[in-house]
Amino acid sequence: MKSLQKFTSVYAVLLLCGLPLRCRGKFAHQDFEEKLVALSKVMDYIHRRPDQMNADVTFSVAIVEANLVAALSHENTRHLENKCLRMLLTLLTISDSTRRRLLNKITPGNDDIRLVHETLSNPSLWIRRIKWRSGALGKLETNSKITARDVREMVMQGTPNERKSDKCLGEIIRNRLNENCAIPDYCYEILTNTELTRGYPLTHRLLIVQVAKAMKCDKGLPSSKLTLSYCSAILEDLYEIEAAGFPYQTPDLMMEQVVLCGMEGFLEFTGEHYERLVLNRSHPSGCYSSFGNKFAKDETRVSRRASLQTDFGCDSHATGLAAATFSLFIRENFENLDE
Repeated sequence: MKSLQKFTSVYAVLLLCGLPLRCRGKFAHQDFEEKLVALSKVMDYIHRRPDQMNADVTFSVAIVEANLVAALSHENTRHLENKCLRMLLTLLTISDSTRRRLLNKITPGNDDIRLVHETLSNPSLWIRRIKWRSGALGKLETNSKITARDVREMVMQGTPNERKSDKCLGEIIRNRLNENCAIPDYCYEILTNTELTRGYPLTHRLLIVQVAKAMKCDKGLPSSKLTLSYCSAILEDLYEIEAAGFPYQTPDLMMEQVVLCGMEGFLEFTGEHYERLVLNRSHPSGCYSSFGNKFAKDETRVSRRASLQTDFGCDSHATGLAAATFSLFIRENFENLDE
């Protein structure tokens, strides 16, 4: 487990990139800079408000850090203009500082959450190559008649709930600590449960598979098959909640879907359409609400343990997800740059 405690320092990344002044490319498209600025704003918002953030935000910032390290390690660094490269390096420094600050500030409430929080907030766990691809999920047909009421029912449909998800992730990490590479029985039962699962329970199943793979504890688990199946179903959910106009907390769910399936390289989640959707839902301060840019008092809300109210009517979960989402968009744009 010692390797899980290590993380490539910002300074090592600078050396890996060859220092800013040696990278004199020409890539500085306006929309790319727009996403850099958006990520800068949301990271600044998080950094200034550690007491309003929780464990899930720390995990999101670790994802930001991992994506920035991967982008800066990519050969396309040579195509960046110095301005954009400096912005990326500054963002990496801020994300590293913010994550460490949050780790010192936040104390999760129970052993499972504490173990998950401390382990999954290590960026080195998430620095891995992404194989970008399109079309693997097949063609999906959406139900254009879906209603807001239908969406409300699907947001928390199936298993696992948050408590079960935390318990499963904790067991995976404990297995790794005990040098047991097998998927825990408790998690296997969750992943093979055949009841209809949608919304957050479905994204949590995908996260369980991703954590098992990252911890090298997916022995006996058809990880690739499950990932393909989950992201296909998640994409269908995404189409349907958009058709319904993103009611309730689905702007938050949308970003969770984009981050988790986008990390698997499915380009259906990272196109310009979703980039624009996320960009347009930002508060001027840089923060985000789980309910998008709508703050109606009569909005029906589904309670989530993993979110705290923050300044300007925003909340911690959506704000952290927005940061992770922008880092993924930036990485995808960068790694798929046409030369």
